Amino acid sequence: MRPFISPHRCPRCEIRKPLCFCSWIPAVSLKTRVIILMHTSEEVLTSNTAKLAANALVNSEIRIHGRQHDRMNTEGLVEDGRTSLILFPSPHAKVLTPEFAASLSQPVNLIVPDASWRQTTKFVRHEPALRGIQHVKLPAGLPSSYRLRTQSSEDNLCTLEAIARALGILESSEAQMELERVLMVLVERTLWSRGVLKAHQCTIAGIPQEAMN
Repeated sequence: MRPFISPHRCPRCEIRKPLCFCSWIPAVSLKTRVIILMHTSEEVLTSNTAKLAANALVNSEIRIHGRQHDRMNTEGLVEDGRTSLILFPSPHAKVLTPEFAASLSQPVNLIVPDASWRQTTKFVRHEPALRGIQHVKLPAGLPSSYRLRTQSSEDNLCTLEAIARALGILESSEAQMELERVLMVLVERTLWSRGVLKAHQCTIAGIPQEAMN
């Protein structure tokens, strides 16, 4: 069952309707299949970026875990003809580099946990369907541009940023840029609505006139 969304918010991008940016959400079609494993606590958060990533990526899906008496669907996490990778920086994770990507002979199932660090660590350790799947982590990069939640570390990225950077290595820099662009639209319009940014500081897509009336 889909969580309740306020009638004042767009049902797709989940921002207040006058600030809707659905027209800026791309339809990115890639060989990599992205499977987001979202903890149920993230479902109701309008600041969640995994849902935006799933909207932008044609070959993607979200599966929910953590619901009482409702097991997550694990079908297809590992499948013939694809290499499954979990984007999780465990001690034995391999760094996701262009050289590593080039060594893969099959398209990738990129499995991306979406939860707090504590929830993710517990889930990855204890979910039987994830055992034996190679962990990968992103190389060091620029700080996060996501400013809608307080991060526990300056090295942390939001889920959409992590997916974008991974796809930039596995697929193309263009795919990464498209995802990062729509994230910045979300960030700018949300910060404008909070009074943190002025309209002229929202340089990616601007602020709709309707929202300023």
